[in-house]
Amino acid sequence: MTEHGSTPERSVDSGLGRPAVPGDGRARPDPGTALELARVDVRRGVRWALAQDFWVLYGLVAAAGFAFMGWVSFDLGRTAGQELVAGESTWLLSTGAWTVWSVLWLFAVGLLAVDAVGSNGDLDADGYYLSVLSVPDVVGGKLLASAAKFTPFLLALAVPGHVGIALGAGQPLSLVGCGVATLLTVASATAVGYPLGLTLKGLVRRSATLTRLKPLVGGALGVTYLVVMFSGEFTTVVARIEPVLQTPPLGWLGDLALATTTGVGASPAGAAGALVVGGVLVVAGTALATPAARYAWETDRARPAADDDESDATPPADPVGRLLGAAPVSQPTRGVAVTTLQRVVRSPFQLVFAAVPLLAAIPMGEQDLTTGTVPWYAPWLVVWYGAWAAGAAVPLNPLGTQGATLPALLSSTASGGQVVRGHVLAAALPLAPLTAAAAVGVGVLGDQSPMQLATVGVAAVAVVVAASILAAGVGSIFPRFEAMDFGNAREAVPPSKVAFGVFGTALSLSVVAVAVVTEDLARQLVAVLLTQSLPLNPTVGPDAVATAGWVVLCLAALSVPLAYRTAATRIAEYRL
Repeated sequence: MTEHGSTPERSVDSGLGRPAVPGDGRARPDPGTALELARVDVRRGVRWALAQDFWVLYGLVAAAGFAFMGWVSFDLGRTAGQELVAGESTWLLSTGAWTVWSVLWLFAVGLLAVDAVGSNGDLDADGYYLSVLSVPDVVGGKLLASAAKFTPFLLALAVPGHVGIALGAGQPLSLVGCGVATLLTVASATAVGYPLGLTLKGLVRRSATLTRLKPLVGGALGVTYLVVMFSGEFTTVVARIEPVLQTPPLGWLGDLALATTTGVGASPAGAAGALVVGGVLVVAGTALATPAARYAWETDRARPAADDDESDATPPADPVGRLLGAAPVSQPTRGVAVTTLQRVVRSPFQLVFAAVPLLAAIPMGEQDLTTGTVPWYAPWLVVWYGAWAAGAAVPLNPLGTQGATLPALLSSTASGGQVVRGHVLAAALPLAPLTAAAAVGVGVLGDQSPMQLATVGVAAVAVVVAASILAAGVGSIFPRFEAMDFGNAREAVPPSKVAFGVFGTALSLSVVAVAVVTEDLARQLVAVLLTQSLPLNPTVGPDAVATAGWVVLCLAALSVPLAYRTAATRIAEYRL
């Protein structure tokens, strides 16, 4: 670093079109400079996260999940400690701890590699840092910042179990080995995962094919991760590779973590081996991070071949326009629908907000595949999700999703009703038939009668259309214009949290009402639940539930035209 106000001494051109700085040939970063860069990076990351309300909400949900896992880990550790004092053998202190620490290390390496491949592995200020700082210093700051970001997660996963062991066995020194193992895991995983991610980033940037496939591959990996985690198959994967996890050098981390816990048989040689191997990985990984960073940053992005000459290319056919071309609607309505669908296709991040409920469907689907049976309510869950996706993905924020085009829309000749119908058409046209087909298909797998299948199919189309109109009404009352930042200049405007809450509650009550007026088993189940949960323990019968269901359906039917009228009026009278 240079003194304030001074100009760093320049050397020859670095090959990036900008001068290199002294020391750019070093492999090791300057500790003071790297620490300062990391401090700035972490502070900026915290401010960015706190400014994104949905990320704050996600963080609170994740914190609750980690707190639950921490309590379970603490309870298991305390039980293991008590059994250790009693002279009994436990899975956790015989083989489990070694497996857990190996999994933690591999998990941290994977997370850090993904972090480096993504936008967090890019240079700030369009790379101009490299005009005043050397690559090793910037890389050092990135390594320290990444280690600082992921340390709380590892602490939440590793420390509670060892606190339980220390309390259960009455051995406070047990925490010493846990602390050393945690620090070594963070440092070595960062030194391995981050350079690996930077290398992958360089490969992607140099290949037009990989650049095009990166979103697809990233999405596939994300879906695979969620399916494995939420279906319960994670433990199956761990069990299959457990012999590898318990053998050196991965298994040495468990020896180090339990080295200060007496009576568990941790190997001192294994603990020493973990320290030696971990130290080597930290030194070697930090040194290799510099060439990996140069490989990732000091290159021009490859362009797909299709972008080479767009001026002479024939404009591609518009499948969305052809799909809506035959629809018996006015030109403004068709234009709004086409534009809305094209916006979703070009910016699919908007669909993330409609995909959240799918996480809850993963364990249910895995259980259905395992047992070979489909519950009677599965088709109705499909109907509910199809209606939720139709409303949340498109019409739940008809004003906010327009972005910079909102003034043009408000000043156009399209009326408020035409704008609403365009959004409803964009949501219901693709999703209504898909929802009906999926619901009927699930019903066929559940051996439902033809009358039940017909009821579910018709209800699916009606509920999706009604939900789209209801979403437009709710979203026009509670619009949101602030974008949610996904990083790397990718943004999407989600519906407001109030709109989510109102729409989700109304939709859930409507789908339950449809189910109880058409399914006898649904009426009986709801009657039992209400009898058990209502205060004063009243006896609720199936007939009363059916009556309540019809009342809810009537209110829902009345709310649909009211929501349409409200949305049309709000959009027509909205002023910037």
